[in-house]
Amino acid sequence: MATIFDKVRAARSTLTRSEKQAADFLIRNYPVVGLERITDFAAAAKVSSATIQRLVGKLGLTGYPELRRLLTEELIETRQGPLTLSHRVQPGEQDDLMRANLIETLTRSIEGLPHDELATIAGLLGDPRAQVWLLGGAFTMPLAEHLDFHLRKLRPGVTLLPHDVTRRTDHMLNVRKGDVLVLFDVRRYQPDLAETASFVAGRGGRVVLFTDEWMSDIAHVAHHVVSCRVDVGTPWDSLVGLTAAVELLGAALDSLLWKKRGDRLSVLEAFRERAFIPTWRNRSD
Repeated sequence: MATIFDKVRAARSTLTRSEKQAADFLIRNYPVVGLERITDFAAAAKVSSATIQRLVGKLGLTGYPELRRLLTEELIETRQGPLTLSHRVQPGEQDDLMRANLIETLTRSIEGLPHDELATIAGLLGDPRAQVWLLGGAFTMPLAEHLDFHLRKLRPGVTLLPHDVTRRTDHMLNVRKGDVLVLFDVRRYQPDLAETASFVAGRGGRVVLFTDEWMSDIAHVAHHVVSCRVDVGTPWDSLVGLTAAVELLGAALDSLLWKKRGDRLSVLEAFRERAFIPTWRNRSD
């Protein structure tokens, strides 16, 4: 089922200026502001209540009460985990369900990716003047490691931040204005990731968030947000959609930096050839 975030993104081209202002305010304060009274939402977004009502209609909803109900359901979904989700699958059904839902999740995630936003993010990560910091949570750290794999071949100044908060704090002393922090955070969101994002934003850094369909609170301070589906109808969420997003970002980085960083790759490949050459090729007999 499409989230309110998905609906806003799909309807954006049909919105008037004031409706876009309300929609952008909703996304920046997602989902909490949509749970407020309509008059409070309107006042905070600096638009009229009628504008909020028109926005709701363009999202395909019957009215503001439905918006609040759907956002409440989404908020509940963010607290779900393997134990609470296990009842959805009967014994013997998980394999078939997983296969079908993985295909749908991957397809819908790729179709929903904002290509212009990925290009903008690639530009930020390709700027040699900025230090790049990467961080994932307990479940999403492999995504940060995968992006690190792509980036460190193309440019210097890339740091994969440690999961341990004490060690991470030491790195935070080196964050400068204009640096870029890329975080991966999905439901049962980690407070330490949000604190890290707030710290970097407070020091003038740019925050890029990769998250799920319900949106991590980090979106409130993030300058760029990429949302992918993780729910595949089984007790465990899937990273297949977010992995695809990282792969596409990696391809964008290759297009942007390959010619500029070809010398790095030449040195890397030459070293690999020497360091990993099979021992049998060195034998004289």
